[in-house]
Amino acid sequence: MSVPSAATASSSCPPRWLTAIIVGVAALAFLPTLAGGFLGDDFVYIARFRDLPWSAWPALFTHDWSGGVWGNQLHELRPFAALSFMGDAKLFGGWAPGYPLTNLLLHLAATGLVTLLAWRYTAGHVSATFTSGLVFALHPAHAEAVIWATGRVDLLATAAALLFWLGAEKFSDHGRPRAIVITFGAFFIGIFSKELCLFAPLLLVLRWLVLDLRAPRTVWLRRAKILAGVLVIFTAYATARRLAFGHDQVGYNLWTDAPAWHRQAAHFGWLLPVLPFTGRAEWANPPSLATLHGVWLTLAGLTITGLTFTLWRRARFAAAACFFGGIWYFITVFPLTGVIYFSPRHLYFPSVGLALAAGLVIAALRAPAARTIVATALVSWFALALLPAIRPWQAAAHTSRSAMAALDRELAGAPTGTLALTAVPETLGPVWLWAWSSPQCYGAPFLARPLPPALVIERPVNYTRSDSWLADRQPIETLRAAPAAAALFVSADGQVFCRLVNSTQLQAAANALATTGVNNETWTACVKSLAQP
Repeated sequence: MSVPSAATASSSCPPRWLTAIIVGVAALAFLPTLAGGFLGDDFVYIARFRDLPWSAWPALFTHDWSGGVWGNQLHELRPFAALSFMGDAKLFGGWAPGYPLTNLLLHLAATGLVTLLAWRYTAGHVSATFTSGLVFALHPAHAEAVIWATGRVDLLATAAALLFWLGAEKFSDHGRPRAIVITFGAFFIGIFSKELCLFAPLLLVLRWLVLDLRAPRTVWLRRAKILAGVLVIFTAYATARRLAFGHDQVGYNLWTDAPAWHRQAAHFGWLLPVLPFTGRAEWANPPSLATLHGVWLTLAGLTITGLTFTLWRRARFAAAACFFGGIWYFITVFPLTGVIYFSPRHLYFPSVGLALAAGLVIAALRAPAARTIVATALVSWFALALLPAIRPWQAAAHTSRSAMAALDRELAGAPTGTLALTAVPETLGPVWLWAWSSPQCYGAPFLARPLPPALVIERPVNYTRSDSWLADRQPIETLRAAPAAAALFVSADGQVFCRLVNSTQLQAAANALATTGVNNETWTACVKSLAQP
């Protein structure tokens, strides 16, 4: 049994009108999010790659792309993600909408590729392809990846992985040289954009073995060429990682790591999706570790049983749905137990399998009325879940833009040597605001009057090297020596307060801090008292 290839469908590509509608809906859903500001890591990466010369880019193939800006080395080789930031920073400068626009274009490209794959695997089934395309286009876990500029690493790697996958399938069908060049180029870009692209060849081989084992010998010979090329590229990548970081190790037992499994529960809640409707990023009271293990093993058992039964019954669409819905989930989501924080954007690549499975379920239904009802319900559920997922990111981006504008306004007529004293939350609700953003967020290209780090005192938790904040900033001494300061305070609900204060007010604030001591709480209270009239 084999899943039908594009050659068996009525056309190798879906009708242009179908692709246009799906991509158009994706664009309309996210266009309103482009009007916000920078968030969290955006400031740091944009500032870094704005100043990085083009000649320094090749070194990123064997060096951490962050350049140690956080005070420690990240085990991340992402030269192509860096290249996209370098291009954007030189093109857009401090114009915030340009960066999520690039993200949106990558999302539209990925949506188009999912549509092509859905058309292929459903044998040209229009309603099934429509369902797959829209489920992916509107998945709420994508809000973070599209709206947050730094989230593009997931977008770029996934788009490259999908192009690799489609190119490999086309080459195995027809053996055209152009297809294999695209395949290898996409895998090379993807693997050096984010590690998730490593899953693409593994999943593709599994699809061939499980769903298309009886393909002709000529097809398998072409597939062997693809796998040989993948092995060469993977070897080059592994060598680059070894040169950059030495041995990569996970030094603990992920199976018994309760917080990691709580994140697994959150991943499941976003993938379905249910959690977006709660307004929370993670479950408030996740199940016990034993319960989560039991659920995971049960789902694994059901997946294997369902796949075995549908293969035995030669139910090709149902078998493919089990593969893309189940096998894809376990291979792409379980490794996220090794990521020590939760982020919905990590589901961008895993959601591809869910989207394809949704379309294959529609294709497996025989009754037209059932197809219409199920397709409408699925697309409506994901569209409704996207709205509450987008809303907090829009609110945070608007708050960030307002805070930068307020600082610009107060600094415009301020005397030389004026400080920026700020207390901005790391997060606003469940999403990033100015976490780990300083001092880059006060420099070029974000402020009209950029400030050197020596003229900035932020909340310790917003400093990229928070462990050395007190020694680097010397807040009491700096306040006493300054002629004036623009004090910026942002409340937990996103209200922005900013005003210029004089040296007398700064002396009083320094004396108060000398009495109470300096920490996150006392610094926040100090800035709040200065910023509010």
